Amino acid sequence: MLRYLYPDQITAQYIKHYFLLSFVFDARNKVPVKPYPACPDQGITFYVRGDLFSEIPGIKVSEKRARSVIMGQNTCRHNLYPPNDYIMFHVRFQPGAFYQLFKIPMTEFIDQNIDAELVLGNVIKELNEQMANTKNPEDFQFIFERFLWKKIGQAKDFIHPVDKIGGLILNCPQNFRFETYANLACLSISQFERTFTRQIGISPKFYARICRFYQAYGLKQQCPHLSWLTIAIQTGYSDYQHLVKDFKQFSGNTPNSLITESEHAPERVLGYTDFSATGLFHRI
Repeated sequence: MLRYLYPDQITAQYIKHYFLLSFVFDARNKVPVKPYPACPDQGITFYVRGDLFSEIPGIKVSEKRARSVIMGQNTCRHNLYPPNDYIMFHVRFQPGAFYQLFKIPMTEFIDQNIDAELVLGNVIKELNEQMANTKNPEDFQFIFERFLWKKIGQAKDFIHPVDKIGGLILNCPQNFRFETYANLACLSISQFERTFTRQIGISPKFYARICRFYQAYGLKQQCPHLSWLTIAIQTGYSDYQHLVKDFKQFSGNTPNSLITESEHAPERVLGYTDFSATGLFHRI
């Protein structure tokens, strides 16, 4: 099962969507590797059943992930190794919303998946246990939102203009201009860059590059008949070579090779697609 679940109008200020994935592979077969390139996504992931192992091949770092993790901004490729019997639930926050609620600078989480219990305490331990004891995985959303509503009620700050900039860049990275977004944020350029980096984890210019790259990757997944040159033009690249450069930096591979790898990912083998029709973003 692969499902995208969506928040109500109020919680949508903080949550972009929920992603639920459940599968069982024959125990005699090895589960395929999941390539996970740089992606404009920050959130909390709950590994409800099965242990997930991951590695960053570029620096040869590997880990067994905790039961639930805070996922910061990825800037490079990760390889994911799920078990044969697997259930995960990912909470994808709106850009900057995790910082708004928890006041932890996202610079602390770049390319990391930190044990959420260590950072947020026993409340996450309780969520882990409640999800593990829930028969219907679609109830995970309601379990998490009880916790979320408490955090929203405790939030003391109003939403400021700068808090919306990450979402604007995510939706249309091609339009990124420092001066334009600094003006929209009602901040100087240096104040804007400093505040944005604290909220997202990386600079706005770098974030726009990752958003544009992932938009191109998602468009090819949804429209495989389009040529890479057409995709480069439609997603705002000046030429095909600049697209290739980003693919190599953010996925460690060429565009065609990444698509081939993605076609052999676990969810694709089972006949699912992990790109939502509206968002073009995914998580496993």
